[in-house]
Amino acid sequence: MFRVMIVDDEPLVRLAMGAIIPWGDLDCEVVAEAADGYEAWQRISVHQDVDLMIVDMSMPVMDALTLLSKLQEANLTNPPLSIVLSAYSDFDFVRKAFLLGAVDYIMKADLDPEHIIPVIKKAISQIQEKSITAANLIKSNSESDLKQRETWLRGLLCDKDYMYSHNLTQDDSFQKWMTQFVNFQHVMVSVMPDIPSTAANLPGHAGMDHQDHLVKIIKQGMEIVKHPYELLQVQEDEYALLLCFESSTSFLNLRGHVMELLDSLRNTVKNFLNVSLSVGVAESCTDWKNWHLRYSQAKGLASLRFSEGPGRVYYPETVSVNEKVLPTPFDYTVMMYLMEKGDGKWQQQLYTGLSQLSEMPNVTLESSLPIYEELIWNIGALLHAKGMNWTHVIETRRRPYEIVEQFTFRDDLHEWIEKLVFRLADLLHPDKIREENPQRLVERVKRYVEKHYCTAITLGQVSEWAQVTESHLSKQFVKETGEHFIEYVTKLRINEATRLIETEMKMYEIAVKVGYENPEHFSRVFKKYRGMSPQKYRDNYSRKKE
Repeated sequence: MFRVMIVDDEPLVRLAMGAIIPWGDLDCEVVAEAADGYEAWQRISVHQDVDLMIVDMSMPVMDALTLLSKLQEANLTNPPLSIVLSAYSDFDFVRKAFLLGAVDYIMKADLDPEHIIPVIKKAISQIQEKSITAANLIKSNSESDLKQRETWLRGLLCDKDYMYSHNLTQDDSFQKWMTQFVNFQHVMVSVMPDIPSTAANLPGHAGMDHQDHLVKIIKQGMEIVKHPYELLQVQEDEYALLLCFESSTSFLNLRGHVMELLDSLRNTVKNFLNVSLSVGVAESCTDWKNWHLRYSQAKGLASLRFSEGPGRVYYPETVSVNEKVLPTPFDYTVMMYLMEKGDGKWQQQLYTGLSQLSEMPNVTLESSLPIYEELIWNIGALLHAKGMNWTHVIETRRRPYEIVEQFTFRDDLHEWIEKLVFRLADLLHPDKIREENPQRLVERVKRYVEKHYCTAITLGQVSEWAQVTESHLSKQFVKETGEHFIEYVTKLRINEATRLIETEMKMYEIAVKVGYENPEHFSRVFKKYRGMSPQKYRDNYSRKKE
């Protein structure tokens, strides 16, 4: 209900105002009365519990204008809205009252419900609008403060130079935020939801629903914590949790509190979302300047899930990240050679390499990435050499390097690599190539020719590359394209030569550029296809351009 105060030096007026108005119907309650401005001021300045004040203009000790002026100067947190009571001769005072913040006035001659209620309803509407505006402002300020804290925290965790580049030590707002962490031990925790790979053998992600629910669950779990904490979603599937403990807390007690809290969070997430959490806990520190190092440690520990599996909590005193440079376990020359020859012994090469990688303990995807990227590079090089691309072995437009980088667990990545290499081997098997669909064969050859027509390319050379006989390729090429191989190559060369003639390049340079070592031979071929010599074509082009 809205709280009302009636201020008038005449007791009968106060009594009438309280009696004739159906305050309850207006969702109002008269909580106080005052006989003069001073008495009203004493009540309001101390309690600030009045929403609407109805005040007489002319009173002893302190009149309405003086009271309104004092309220305006006081800059109260919750000042009341004011309606003034005036006599007919008080219009000048009413004008001044409006300047001092009064929202409306009532003639004393019209002290009846018919005149008073509309004025009060109008004032109540303004109070409601004011309350909504204040609430929105508080919410906006709160959201702005949260966003600023998240920006600071993200910078401190992810950028070791952030505090210097942003001069945080001189930022009063930042320093004020930091005061809540003084005299506490800080424990940085990295939380990663274990989202398995999808059925298509591509990395899965938590999705917005899981993310929102996870944040809510963590915040609810943190309600029992007495000390300050911060929660930040660093990446799509990774969260940083900053915990604080009394500086006098012993190592064992601190570990016990952390274990209890994390076990509770993990169990709740598992029960509600059916998702396990991998968690890394860093060593404690007491200075925010060390947060970057501690966060890196926590994230590295949580990332051990790649080799050690999901649903575990990693502490620095029990495990450490294996940062050794892993040797390449694959003999690519032998494996690719056997694959091209259709010799199944390539499988032993692949399985031996993957097995060696699987036996490496306490490694993260980040530390293992160079090996997997090298394998992907060799596969890509072989595909390119055969006139193919990744679309022949991967049913997605995503780059294979991006796919590898987003795997959560090593076993899933190895399963994906195994299937990828088997598809490649099947594609390159000599029997498969011999049985290749004619349309696919010709498309492969056309892509190869488009890349090499500027060289001394021949049908024999291309058929050897495609691993088919020369006569088979010639027959299929004519069947699929309607033209002979040499005609297709010549058209590519002449089209490119035509484009180059319209530049400043010299004729003999153009001839060599499109695959003709003899300029005279180039000129004869060009005239056959364009009906004029290269030089005449250039002259005509120059005249048209002018």
